[in-house]
Amino acid sequence: MLVLEGEKASSNEERLTAILDLLLIPWKAVSCGQAGNEFSAGDHPGEVCILGSAPALANVLRPSTGINAELPLWIKQAHSVYVFGFQATKASETLLRLLCASDSIGVRTTAAPTTGYNVSIAESLDYFCGPMSGLRFQVNADREEVRFVQPAQKSTSQTIISTDSGGLFVCSSERGVRFFFSSCADITDVRTQAKRFFDVKEHFAGTVPTVMYLTWAFGKRKPVSACLIVDDPLLRPRYGFLRFTEALKLMDAEQFTLCLAFIPWNWRRTDKGTAQQFKTRADKLSVCIHGCDHSWGEFASRSSAILNGRAKRARRRMELFSRTTLVSHDPIMVFPQGLFSPEVGRSLKLNSFTAAVNTEVCPSGGAGNQTTISDLWKVANAKYGTFAIFSRRYISQGVENFAFDALLGKPCLIVGHHDVFRDDAAELIAFVRKLNSLKWDLRWRSLGDAIRRSYQPVASRGGQATIKMFGAELLLENDLAIPMEAVVRKDEEDGDCLEAVEAAGIPVKYECNRGILQFRVIVPPQECAVIRVKYLDRLPTDSSADGIRYRSQIAVRRYLSEFRDNYVSQSALLEETVARLRKRPRKERY
Repeated sequence: MLVLEGEKASSNEERLTAILDLLLIPWKAVSCGQAGNEFSAGDHPGEVCILGSAPALANVLRPSTGINAELPLWIKQAHSVYVFGFQATKASETLLRLLCASDSIGVRTTAAPTTGYNVSIAESLDYFCGPMSGLRFQVNADREEVRFVQPAQKSTSQTIISTDSGGLFVCSSERGVRFFFSSCADITDVRTQAKRFFDVKEHFAGTVPTVMYLTWAFGKRKPVSACLIVDDPLLRPRYGFLRFTEALKLMDAEQFTLCLAFIPWNWRRTDKGTAQQFKTRADKLSVCIHGCDHSWGEFASRSSAILNGRAKRARRRMELFSRTTLVSHDPIMVFPQGLFSPEVGRSLKLNSFTAAVNTEVCPSGGAGNQTTISDLWKVANAKYGTFAIFSRRYISQGVENFAFDALLGKPCLIVGHHDVFRDDAAELIAFVRKLNSLKWDLRWRSLGDAIRRSYQPVASRGGQATIKMFGAELLLENDLAIPMEAVVRKDEEDGDCLEAVEAAGIPVKYECNRGILQFRVIVPPQECAVIRVKYLDRLPTDSSADGIRYRSQIAVRRYLSEFRDNYVSQSALLEETVARLRKRPRKERY
C-alpha cells in the first residue's frame, strides 16, 4: 500500500493511515515525487494499491495533458488506485477526466442540505459493496459537498454511491487500471473519542467509500454471525410479550436465533418445560449472563474488589443454574442498563468470562473514557483491561448500521426486550427479513458461537494465516485439504495472570511481550479447533456492600420489574400512566 502525500502529511492523509492501521493493513507513505521510485524498488506489479488525495495526484501527474495521455508505469501496474478529496476546480476535473479517459465527466459543488440527503448504493456491485449493496437511506450533512456528474448516454464510469445531486463514489477501468473516486473532502478521523454508538448516517461520505474500497482490496469477507439478544426474561412459558413456544415457531419460519440474557439472581426460578425447550432447541435458543442481581450500575463500580465479588457470584449462580436445569450457558456478560466501569473488564476476564456484549460504548459517566471511533470499528473494544466488549444495536438504528458493521468484520448482534415480540413481533420479523435479504453470508448462531467466530485477519503475504483474537475463546475452522498453520495475536495487559493457552484442549506454547499475546496453532484438514486463553484471578474480593438490606431491595426490585413486564406492559393505559408518574419516555429502558 502506497499513500501519496505532499511535503508534509495533511490531516486527511493522517486520518487515512489511521484507518489502515485499524484494519491491520501495511502501508508506506511516499512523497509525490518519489512514488515511481518506491514502486519500482521491489514491489510486484498488480499487488500494490495506491491511495492519495486528488490534489496530491494532480500534482504528481501534472506533466500529463489530455484525456489520452500516457499514465506513469507505477500507476499502470498498480492493483488499483483510490482517489479522494476532489474539489470543484479545474485541476480536479482535469485529473478526473484523465483517469477516466473521458471529457464528459465533471465535478461540481452542491448546496448545503438542510435535512440531509438520500444515498443509493449500487445493487449490482455486491462483490464490492457487500451487505450495503442496494441500500437506500437518508444521511446527515450540514455543508456543501462535491459531486461527480456526467451525461448518462456518455457514461464511461460506474456509480457506486449516488445521490440526488450526482455521484458520491464512482469507479472506472481504463487502460487496464481500476480507479475509485470519492468526492468527499474529509475522511472520518477514527482517533476521535466516542461517547455513543457509531452511526454511519452521521459520517457517511467520510467513511463508507474508504471502508468499502479497503475491505474489497485487502479483506477476505467472512460469513457474518448474527444473534438476537433479549434481556431479562426468566425461563418461563411467558414473560411479558415473549412466549417461547410461539417464539420458536417464528425463529424456525424466519430463520433467526435468540440468546436470553439471564439475570443470575433468578437461577432458582426456572420452569422445567421451558428449560426442556432450551435443551432440545439449542440450535435456536441460548443463554448468557445479564449482570448478577441486575441492580443499578452494579458493574459500574470503580472498586476492583467489589467488581470481583459480583463477577464471582454471577458465575457461581449460573453454574448452579446449569447444574439444576441442565441448560448450558455462555460465560458472556451483558451489563445491566449498559453501565460499566473502566475496571470491570479485568475483573470479568480474570473470572473466566469470554467477553461482554453491550449497548453503551464508554464507561458510565464518562469515567476514564478511552473509547474512540477506532474501537467501535474493531471487531470488539479491548480498551478496558484488554477484555473484549462487543457492541450490539437496537433495530431503531437501521439496517444500514448493521450492514456497515459487517463490512468491518463485526458480528450482527441485535438487542431487544420482551416487547420486541409485541404485536406478534411484526417489527422484529420485518427487520429480520431485511437482514436476511442483504447480500452477505449471514449465519444465525448462538451468542457464544458468534463470539468465538469473531476475529480479524491480518493482511500479510505468504501462505501463513495471521489473525487477531478478541474474546478469550476462538473457533478456527480449516476447510482445506492440508493442515492450516495460523499465528494468533491478542492484546494482553495481564501476562502475569496467564494460566494457559489451549487449542482443542491441548496446551500450546505462547509468549506475551509488550502487551501482545502470541502463539501458533495448527488445525488439521477439514477440522476445527477451539482456542482458549485461561487466566488466574489475582484480584481481591469484597462482598461487604451486599448485605441483608441490599438483598431485600434486590428482591423487591426483581418482583416489581416482573410485575411491570408481565402485567403493566400488557395495558397501554397502565403503561402510559406509569411512564407519566416516572416522568420518562415509555420505551427508554435497557
